[in-house]
Amino acid sequence: MNCSHADRCHGLTLVEVVVGLVLMATVLVSSMLASGAHRRQQRTADSKLVAVGIADDLLNQFLNRREGIPPLAQGVVVARPQWSWRTQVVGVTAPAGVKLQVIRLEVFRELGKPYASVDVVKSLED
Repeated sequence: MNCSHADRCHGLTLVEVVVGLVLMATVLVSSMLASGAHRRQQRTADSKLVAVGIADDLLNQFLNRREGIPPLAQGVVVARPQWSWRTQVVGVTAPAGVKLQVIRLEVFRELGKPYASVDVVKSLED
């Protein structure tokens, strides 16, 4: 392109084109990284919701039984075989002379960290 000093050329220089491409690439990479992080957080949140539902169902089953929640037990969730649960005693106390046991119910997915954990207080006196 042949431009004299009197006529100004209205094109982009190579530096402007490169700067524009770098900015566009930065925005695209940032968007892709943010999208991946969002999907991971969504999967974790969905798993936690499933675990809370499982814990609620298990507590209802335990509380409808005569012996109540078992102090030390574990098992696999029948409807969801990739999920498991366990109970364990995390404390014993006797406020006002009444012996109480604190039992923790944890729900896991494939023996990882618990996605849901519930502490239940059970009376040791019958």
